[in-house]
Amino acid sequence: MKNLVLFFASIFLLGIFTFSELNAQEAKSNIKELTESNFNTSIKKGLVLVDFYADWCRPCKMMQPILEDVATEYNSQITITKINIDNNKNISSKYNVKGIPCMILFENGKEVKRVVGYHEKEQLLEKLADKVKMQ
Repeated sequence: MKNLVLFFASIFLLGIFTFSELNAQEAKSNIKELTESNFNTSIKKGLVLVDFYADWCRPCKMMQPILEDVATEYNSQITITKINIDNNKNISSKYNVKGIPCMILFENGKEVKRVVGYHEKEQLLEKLADKVKMQ
């Protein structure tokens, strides 16, 4: 019985640690969350990569650390943002987002490139290479 209590206590503490670690990672994010109210002004100037995602999408979650790396390394060249398709259906519809993850690169408010699906960092940068100078 004592071992069972210790086992469940360990699982509980591990869950708390994991949850607080995820919250800490979200707090340190270099990626700005967009909504329908700030979308147009956010993409209006410069190079802005918008990650169309959903919380339930596993490939979207896998893209998150890759996009964080790109946001950190290329912050002088490109702004990385994200928008939840479930909470912002009008924007998803306007840009005809059918599959996620879908990353759309805007230059001064105009779509210039679209990348759909999971990509490793090098693959993503390759697809954006004509707009983002690789370091």
